[in-house]
Amino acid sequence: MFHETYERMTQFASSGPAFEEELKRARREFEVLTGELFETDLSFERRIGSFLEWYVLDRPLSFAPNKTPTLLYIESVAAGLTTPELNRLRGLTRTLLSLYEFKRAKGDHLLLVDLMDNTKLAVFERRKPVGLEPGDVFEARLFPYDDQVLMTESFTFHPREARKAIKRACKVYRKAVVPPPKVELVHRVAYLTNRSERYKHVDPAKIFAELDSYRADGGQRPPATNDSAAG
Repeated sequence: MFHETYERMTQFASSGPAFEEELKRARREFEVLTGELFETDLSFERRIGSFLEWYVLDRPLSFAPNKTPTLLYIESVAAGLTTPELNRLRGLTRTLLSLYEFKRAKGDHLLLVDLMDNTKLAVFERRKPVGLEPGDVFEARLFPYDDQVLMTESFTFHPREARKAIKRACKVYRKAVVPPPKVELVHRVAYLTNRSERYKHVDPAKIFAELDSYRADGGQRPPATNDSAAG
C-alpha cells in the first residue's frame, strides 16, 4: 500500500512549475541540513530516498503555508475515497521519523526503542534488514496502518562506532523542557553519517564527537559548509 500511494504522492509533488521549483528549493535545504548529494556517492540512492520522503511527507510548502505535499494530495483525492481508504491515507500525515535502536526480531515484528522519546515499538516487518544486529542505531520513518506500525523504505544505518555519541545526544534531547522537532537532531546525525561515509580515513567516533556539544535548546545546528571543502 505505502509504495504505490507514495509513488503517486511523489509524482503529484513534482509536477508543474510550482512544484518543480519547490522541489529544487527543498533539495538545497536538505543538502545544507544533511550534506551535499553527489551521484558518485555509494549512498546517493538511499539519501535521495530520504530527501524525497522528507519533502513529500514533512516539509511545509512555501506556496501553501502549513501544508505539505501529502496534505495537498489527500485533499485532491479525498472525494473519491472510502472512509477506510481515507483513514489509511491520513496515516501518512502521522509518520514518525526518528532515531531507533534495534533490540530484536520477534515473529513478523522488529522490536525497537525510539531513542528520542524512549518509547518501545513493535514494527510489522517480515524481512529483517540485512546486517541488522541488536544495539544497532538507525534512522527510519514509521507510520500507522490499520492496527499495525509499518516502516517506509527509507532506512539509514549509523556507524556502530557512533552509537554512544548518538545515544548521549538523544538523552540530552529527552531532557529538554521544550524539545525541538525530532527532525533537527535526525538530520544532524544524518549529516555526520554522510561525512563518515565520505571520509573513510577518519574514525567515525571522532566525527561524531561533535554531538557531545549538542544542545536541545537550539544552540547547536549542522554547519552549513560545503562537504567538498571539508576533510
